[in-house]
Amino acid sequence: MMPDHTTGGSERKMVACPICGAEFQCSRSLDCWCVRKIVPAAVTEYLAARYDTCVCSNCLERLIGQSEAESPDAMT
Repeated sequence: MMPDHTTGGSERKMVACPICGAEFQCSRSLDCWCVRKIVPAAVTEYLAARYDTCVCSNCLERLIGQSEAESPDAMT
């Protein structure tokens, strides 16, 4: 399950990426950095099936790149 960014305030929270462990800020709102990203459905589904928190910008970009170059099952 991915966090719902359509509700809640703009309180920023430090979160550890479940993939690489890097810390980053998440506001869990429509002001969050990730809302501006175009994330393919395959990536959204992959993340929702595996994690209950957001991933960092670097890991999200890597997964988006992999999904464009490979099948979703090849993402790691």
